[in-house]
Amino acid sequence: MASLTSVARGVALAPTSRLGARPRVSRAASLPPARASPFHAASIGCRLPASRRSVGGRSRVAVRAAADGDAKPASASSASSPESASSPPPPPAKKKRAFIPALDSTRFFLIAYIAVGHFIACCTKDQLALRLLSQVNVVVGAFFVLSGYVVAYTCTELGKYEASPRIKPAPAFILSRVMGYYPLYLLAQIAFAWVFAYADVLYNGPVATAWHALITFTLTQAWFPMHAELWNAPTWFLSALTFATAALPFALPSVASWRKRGLKTAMVALTAVSLIAKIAYSYDTNGWAFMEGVMGPKTHPNWMFFNATRFSPFFALVEILIGCVACRMVMVKECDPRDDPDSSRPGYDAPGMLLGGEPGTLAASPAVPFLGMVAVIVARAVGALPLNDMLARGALFIPLFTAFVMRVHQQTVYWDLPKLERGESGHRSFSLALGAKWLTYLGAISFPIYILHGPVGQIFYKRAVASKLFNGVVMTKYPEFFSVYLLIVLVAAVATHELFMKNKDAQGWFQEKGRELAAKF
Repeated sequence: MASLTSVARGVALAPTSRLGARPRVSRAASLPPARASPFHAASIGCRLPASRRSVGGRSRVAVRAAADGDAKPASASSASSPESASSPPPPPAKKKRAFIPALDSTRFFLIAYIAVGHFIACCTKDQLALRLLSQVNVVVGAFFVLSGYVVAYTCTELGKYEASPRIKPAPAFILSRVMGYYPLYLLAQIAFAWVFAYADVLYNGPVATAWHALITFTLTQAWFPMHAELWNAPTWFLSALTFATAALPFALPSVASWRKRGLKTAMVALTAVSLIAKIAYSYDTNGWAFMEGVMGPKTHPNWMFFNATRFSPFFALVEILIGCVACRMVMVKECDPRDDPDSSRPGYDAPGMLLGGEPGTLAASPAVPFLGMVAVIVARAVGALPLNDMLARGALFIPLFTAFVMRVHQQTVYWDLPKLERGESGHRSFSLALGAKWLTYLGAISFPIYILHGPVGQIFYKRAVASKLFNGVVMTKYPEFFSVYLLIVLVAAVATHELFMKNKDAQGWFQEKGRELAAKF
């Protein structure tokens, strides 16, 4: 498989206003120091308050002191006071980040598709169903983009062209983020080691099994194209993510410093780098129209080349940086245009193709790229879009998903929250619907789903394991069992989330070990 104890757990803020207006910042806690998994709580998505307290019919929000001279003194005596005359003006309040709950549920829908896709062949032979639900290699790229979007949102400054101080020192930043997802990964490695090791020893012998244990426990498996899916196969994503995480504290200061022109240039350059690798794979294998999700090593002309393209940590870093750049393209709306030398150019404030238009318009709705992503999957399934997984991912799905998350961000901050603050009843939007409380809870349990669906699936569907456990019976014999398997994964994910992911003592212990290890560097 290709987003993360909550990085954004303590953040809640109202949207800032347009440039030139006096922004309103809500009363909110600051971000906690701990970082977390790209799947669980290191997302931007958090719950919108059900209601806001009001005084005299107005929202209780702290108003940032105006720096343009329009603030009036409280009284004549205070204005003439020698102390007040000699005192420097207070610095403007630091802008804070708004909750974006729709991204939590987005994460769930992505992982649900991937979890089903990994085992759909165990319950059906229908070619249309397989082609429709096996495009995992396309969809996984969205997770890398989402991971980059989240880290840029939480680790660069709003209203400034700066990275957050939290990315320094680099070892502490890297290990705090890794410790957001490694504890559950480690728990699953240990809990299901009997499943992994039994099949590994049976097919490869004890020496190879020991080596495979080493590279999976150290999250280095993605560097081995033919062995990236060892043991808990979907977790190759975490291996690639760990490399990218190590690079981010050195990349984020540059990304944060770019103005609009620099961000647009970077987006084009990163997309081109991503595409050239996928074009090279397609050209050398002559596989422009392959449907890799329903192919296997024996039917593919160069399976290693395919694996090197889809598992590469370097290409994962490129997709993560695409997410970082996309996030900054929205965040710079809060920066003073006088800090950008191109601000006087015509069309400087134009939202661009990714954002589609001004918030609240149909053209700017996240529903537009969402429908585009669905169309790509369906068109490939029915044969109307003869494009292989890698090209569909880089040329179509990732740009559409990037536009989707940017529009969710823009719609939430600049359309939904202002209307909710004004108390407008009956307000509806795509992002509000996607940010429903029950959907965001599913987003919260998506990381356990991601970690657990692989080993649980092996118990029922891996021939070597299932036949040993169930007296020679593999559950592929019973297609109707697939729904039971999905229910087992869902229940196990809920239990894991409630008992382990929300266990502050356990998570705090791992974070402390991460800090101790970082101190050695």
